[in-house]
Amino acid sequence: MTLAFACLVAWLVGGIPFGLVLVRLMLGVDIRTVGSGNVGATNASRAFSGRWRLAMFLLIYLLDFAKGFVPALWFSDWFGVPETVGTQVLIGAAAVLGHCASPYLRLRGGKGVATTTGVFAAVEPVALLVALATFGVVLGLTRQVFFGSLALGVALALATVLRDVDTAFGARWPVSVLAIVAALFLIWTHRSNLANWRAARRGGAA
Repeated sequence: MTLAFACLVAWLVGGIPFGLVLVRLMLGVDIRTVGSGNVGATNASRAFSGRWRLAMFLLIYLLDFAKGFVPALWFSDWFGVPETVGTQVLIGAAAVLGHCASPYLRLRGGKGVATTTGVFAAVEPVALLVALATFGVVLGLTRQVFFGSLALGVALALATVLRDVDTAFGARWPVSVLAIVAALFLIWTHRSNLANWRAARRGGAA
């Protein structure tokens, strides 16, 4: 019951739409009417111009990152749950679910990239560093954030498993499963970006 309560609180914390709140407070704009309508850091930053855009992207990203990092790292201790890899993964997954299916936005939300990286900063930091480096390389080559996000998901799954193959589906199996599910989930949440990119390519070719 205590673990279930910790996951519930993680879902509620993960569901806080920081991008939506900050843009509305600072600009009086509903971010769901801007750009793609997504409440994550990338789209929220589009509401700002000039030097504010990068600053707000970083702020919102860090806040969404913290929604995954804090529950995964500390909720077991705070709620008196036995601290195991499995409990950390379950609580972290609940936070990511909250971001993507927010209880405050009728189960809508962001795409989960920042919150997922927060969870893995707590449970698998080495694999996360590899994934972030991959994100940076792909972003630099394509100039498309969503391609970087997709690469991050795939690299995170591969790095998590390959870091120690002997324990990947042994002692560390909950983290490996989470990484694989996260990669598939990021592909799913970015399906509209892929569809738009394909449409743009077809339009350019025509």
